[in-house]
Amino acid sequence: MATKQNIIIDENQSISSTIEQTKSTIIDGISRDTTTNVIFSYENNSVLVHALKSMRICHVLNNERLLRELHLIDISPNDCVLVLGEMNERILSQDDIRQSIGNYVNINNEPIHFRISISIQIMKYDNQEPLQILLSNRNITIEDIFQLIKTSIDIYKYLASNYSKKILDYNEKLSNLIDTKFILVKEDEICLISIEKSKNSQLIDIDDDGKNDIHQRFTIFATIGDIYRENQIDIDHQNLLYDKDFVPSTEIQLICFSSISSIIRFNLIDGNLPVTVIIINNQNNKSIKFHCSLTMTVKRLFFIACQLFGLNNNNYYRLMHIDCLLDDDEVSLDDIDSTMNQIQFQLISIASINSSIRYDDQTIVLPCSDNTLAATIIEETLKQLHIPQENHHIYELIALADDRTTIESDMSIEDVYQLFPSHPTTIPFELIKKNE
Repeated sequence: MATKQNIIIDENQSISSTIEQTKSTIIDGISRDTTTNVIFSYENNSVLVHALKSMRICHVLNNERLLRELHLIDISPNDCVLVLGEMNERILSQDDIRQSIGNYVNINNEPIHFRISISIQIMKYDNQEPLQILLSNRNITIEDIFQLIKTSIDIYKYLASNYSKKILDYNEKLSNLIDTKFILVKEDEICLISIEKSKNSQLIDIDDDGKNDIHQRFTIFATIGDIYRENQIDIDHQNLLYDKDFVPSTEIQLICFSSISSIIRFNLIDGNLPVTVIIINNQNNKSIKFHCSLTMTVKRLFFIACQLFGLNNNNYYRLMHIDCLLDDDEVSLDDIDSTMNQIQFQLISIASINSSIRYDDQTIVLPCSDNTLAATIIEETLKQLHIPQENHHIYELIALADDRTTIESDMSIEDVYQLFPSHPTTIPFELIKKNE
């Protein structure tokens, strides 16, 4: 055996055809009883390997030539699962494949057959429940995967790429995708986007069919960056313009736009708009960023801020710049500073009462008044948490007073104050699913 290369040379092979002749080689003689035949198969490909029984399975498999012959070069080893036997006899764990081959030899020293399957990981978006299926080949469609996971197509209607969050067509073949991880989503968890390309664009089109616009479906929790990634848009040269006047940053989620219209429309533009705007929400220290022109007014900036922060009731908020309250809607960025290329604002609350709503490990702070209803607080909280409003009925509000008290949806903040004799300026709540 050539010890450095760990190659077993059969008696019918010539040494010169097996090892590098330019290097000195030590060859050991070994007993046939210390070796065995191992068959690795994937799809219609099989490779027979003559290996030492003492070798670990993972070391035998970690061979580029073997993987190439099995057509597994483009598939990550982390996505592969070994199955022992001709049928689905036993799925090997990570501990199993670190064992020596000798552990799987039978008394007749017959060839050991390991079948390689692809592990498909699927996560339900609404409850984060993981699913796994094993495939012996990738020549199947998304529709086939739906049938294998046996989920209710009346509830979960789409599979999205975990890579780009794009909704996949039912007839899309798995072999055409780079993904082995997917997200299972419902009808109300998707949105339709449209990208219109400028006819005057000097840059390469983002698709090859010559059409002036593109229609795609994404999950509502996809980001602007996912659209760039899916369509291979070079952000250094082209950008997505929304509503004809601003370019949202790549971190912004599509759910921020989905409530405005049934189709989220973008224009693909060369370059970018000249001014970078950063707005910080002082209640939670979260920030948004977008690009626009100097002609944008305070009124428009305020509307965009409320939209991207998911704020329905903008009567409680105002924009500030360097400790100055901006109360003139018609003032433009050009009026503030005509030479700027970046500016920062603060979005502040002017409400005298706030509600602090805890949900799992998150806390949402919302401004309110004596007349604000519990139903409104639930609705606003769900929007901040990016939970579809269709699920509104399964949640309820708990006041965190001395006793945890369930708040009826038609109760107002004034009613809730009866549970808090000290009338705090911030009322603590917890949002839970009913019957939890």
